[in-house]
Amino acid sequence: MELLTKVALPTIAEKDKISYKTPIVSIGSCFANHLQEKLAYYKFSTLENPLGVLFHPLSIEKSLERIYQHSLFREEDFFLQDDLWVSFALHSQWASPSLPELINRLNSSLTRLGKFLEQASFLVITLGTAWVYEYLATGEIVANCHKQPQTLFKKQLLSLSEIVASIKRITELVQRKQPNIRIIFTVSPVRHLRDGAQENLLSKSLIICAIHELLRTVEEDKPKNLFYFPSYEILMDELRDYRFYKEDMLHPNEQAIQYIWGRFAQTFFTSDTLKLMQEVETIQRALAHRPFNPNSAKHKIFQENLAKKITFLQEKHPFIQF
Repeated sequence: MELLTKVALPTIAEKDKISYKTPIVSIGSCFANHLQEKLAYYKFSTLENPLGVLFHPLSIEKSLERIYQHSLFREEDFFLQDDLWVSFALHSQWASPSLPELINRLNSSLTRLGKFLEQASFLVITLGTAWVYEYLATGEIVANCHKQPQTLFKKQLLSLSEIVASIKRITELVQRKQPNIRIIFTVSPVRHLRDGAQENLLSKSLIICAIHELLRTVEEDKPKNLFYFPSYEILMDELRDYRFYKEDMLHPNEQAIQYIWGRFAQTFFTSDTLKLMQEVETIQRALAHRPFNPNSAKHKIFQENLAKKITFLQEKHPFIQF
């Protein structure tokens, strides 16, 4: 008996799938960070997202333009709030009491991401919302309001055509530097109920329609290498229960994230990669083991055997590093 409604997953050719030899980057909303954490845990060639959390497509587009046009951050891009320097172009995780240190660290991270993207085989882009805020003083669409007074902003919903144009621009920017990169679009399963329940559904619907419109327009041109993974639909349909949410009833909990990750792996990883991931996970669990007596002979033997397993795995697969 089937007790849930399975969401259909795309069929991907083996040549278009992810392996341990294919560098991969995950950017976008907070769910992109969950994917990146899983990639890092399983020891894929990946890069911690230096862009931080970016909720809407325009902020991702602007960040990528900054990288590819070598337009690094300057002092005028920041303002002081509660003794911390922040930028409307960045999430609050990029906040620091030292502006020179912040700019230096941020620009180094952007340069590193640009170089990594030129070598990457896959880019996963998670879009969170179609709602944006315009800073009235400049007309700029911001990535984050940093809890500034709402009177300073105008809230607006991006149109379908605006979203399509933005994600098309994102695709062009990335593929211009790395023509063979495969881009996987997905929609964050996090519900933005601060916008309102109906407004959240409208926002998610617009993003999903825009992605599929882009995929439809390039359907006959297979080298475009664009894909869609239904993260949002899986949580809404397959995991249709509040027990899969955190206490705020908005964010998926670890069980839900693990389930969606499993469906992602099932879709995009080669069969050999899935087997190798099991070996990596066995070692990761062993590394996380906390012995009752770390000085015991039994634990020392355990550590020696674990070291041998790691050495054996890395000799067979030198691209995996613990």
